[in-house]
Amino acid sequence: MKYIIGVDIGTTHTKAVTANFKGEVLHEEKANYPTLQPVPGYSEQDPRLILEAVLGVLGKALENIQDKENLAAVCFSAAMHSLMAVGKDGNPLTSLLTWADTRSRRYAAVLKNSEAGKRIYLDSGTAVHPMSPLCKITWIRHELPEVFGATYKFISIKEYIFYKLFGQFKVDYSVASATGLFNNFTLKWNPESLSFAGIDENYLSEPVPVTHAETALLPEYAARFKLSGKLTFYIGASDGCLAILGSGATRPDEAALTIGTSGAVRKMSDKPLQDKQGRLFNYLLTENLFMSGGGTNNGGIVLKWFAENILDKPFASDDAFTWFMQTAAKSPAGSRSLIFLPYVNGERSPVWDADARGVFMGMSSIHGKQDLMRSILEGICFSLYQILQAMETNGGAIHTVYASGGFIQSDLWLQMLSDILNKKVIVSHAADASAMGAIFLALYALGEIKDWHQTKPMVETSAVYTPDPAAHEVYSKNFRVFETLYDKLKDDFAVMAG
Repeated sequence: MKYIIGVDIGTTHTKAVTANFKGEVLHEEKANYPTLQPVPGYSEQDPRLILEAVLGVLGKALENIQDKENLAAVCFSAAMHSLMAVGKDGNPLTSLLTWADTRSRRYAAVLKNSEAGKRIYLDSGTAVHPMSPLCKITWIRHELPEVFGATYKFISIKEYIFYKLFGQFKVDYSVASATGLFNNFTLKWNPESLSFAGIDENYLSEPVPVTHAETALLPEYAARFKLSGKLTFYIGASDGCLAILGSGATRPDEAALTIGTSGAVRKMSDKPLQDKQGRLFNYLLTENLFMSGGGTNNGGIVLKWFAENILDKPFASDDAFTWFMQTAAKSPAGSRSLIFLPYVNGERSPVWDADARGVFMGMSSIHGKQDLMRSILEGICFSLYQILQAMETNGGAIHTVYASGGFIQSDLWLQMLSDILNKKVIVSHAADASAMGAIFLALYALGEIKDWHQTKPMVETSAVYTPDPAAHEVYSKNFRVFETLYDKLKDDFAVMAG
């Protein structure tokens, strides 16, 4: 039996999943780390803690394999849009700025409202938004000139990990395509983006295919992992692209939907879905395969915000999640005509507005905490429904949605999603979808599979949810109000944000 380890470097934790060539999961390891938000709009992590988490889970995964000669490869997945500055020694000059960091919103607004911004969106597939490394680098150049002057490279968390393991600055096409700095069609750094950021390509890593392999692990890590021979490490792709593979959504009428800390809905496409309103992103999985869709800043993190800041209850365990769902279930579908616009962390798709804010609409004396809690769940689903509608407008009907992420622990939330989308929702593998996607990508790189559809039989289906027409009608009434709220309030959001 041969093995592959898929390592997913996420926003809240890193997970290592060991599977055989049939896609059967044999072992899982997980390590958490904190995100710091010292002031509103900041979202930072310590890259050294993440490095130790990656080394820790990978080390434990390797220890669990007795016959290491049968370990074929390790393949990586990583969260998109992260950025840090490093010196010539590869050590951090800044914290890691995550996708949720919006401090560059002033510079993003300038670019978004320009003709250059429109061209960059089409060339890069990345919406002009503070999440993008393009805007973050611009912020550093203007606001932290001493750091900018000392910077050797601007890199993502996966590039930092790879540099530490192999001593080389390389970035895969998939992660690069989510920076706003990369041209998805030339597979090179985009000159117009570089010009706006005020850098040249020497400030960035060398772009390589997602199947790029390294075997020359630096001696200290080979010794730490007790590896006597060479092991193949594939650089892999972004977590969003790999979540599609890992969940089984490989056909044109299928989409993958994830709700974890944030949320997203995506589909595979052989060409970008270039929405005229700019609501969608288009990231590369491979050189000729796009992952198109949209992401929301506001997934499970909104539940944590409400529980800890409004209800004064800790939200750091499975028990807390279960309590939230049980309480929300006491409210009927539609939350008794209460609607929540879930933009408490600003928003990405479909509005791409870092100044957007959260709103409870329709609140009256009949509403209790259970109604507010349920409306939060419904509001997150409504945001994803808007994205799905934009995808269908530009890329054809979607009939089946494959669900993954922490929210799949809740039958209530999954049925709610099916009812709101009016689609069949399939819960796929119990393991991390992005880590499984990394495993499937390694199988592709090894030549074990030739077509992505060959992964479909490897994906287990643990549950199927079908929409309730009566519930969909109730939700549709609320959704018609929800989808007009942002346009009515966006000017006021800008005023409130200063």
